[in-house]
Amino acid sequence: MEVIVSNVAPTVVAIYDIGFPEARKVAEFRLAADGAVALTVTDPDGCLVAEQWHERGIKVYNPLGRVRPAQGAQFLRALLDLPAMSYYRVVDESPHQPPGLPQQPRP
Repeated sequence: MEVIVSNVAPTVVAIYDIGFPEARKVAEFRLAADGAVALTVTDPDGCLVAEQWHERGIKVYNPLGRVRPAQGAQFLRALLDLPAMSYYRVVDESPHQPPGLPQQPRP
């Protein structure tokens, strides 16, 4: 099995609630044009954990501190590095392109 490691910074990170028979997307963090991260809650019932991460930042241990949404891609990377959770999955949904290829316009 080949593992591909990308050096491309994440731009879109989704949160899925897996406490249902079929996982459902409940929130999305997206790198904005100003370099900060914006949160969109897609579930009508909300997503408290995503809202707390966006408000308080992600706790990191090396070095000890918090990574905040204003830190852009570093915040998205911290989301992806969170330990596994029982009811949520954090998924990189960035539109990754191989280096050297231009980004395709979105419809």
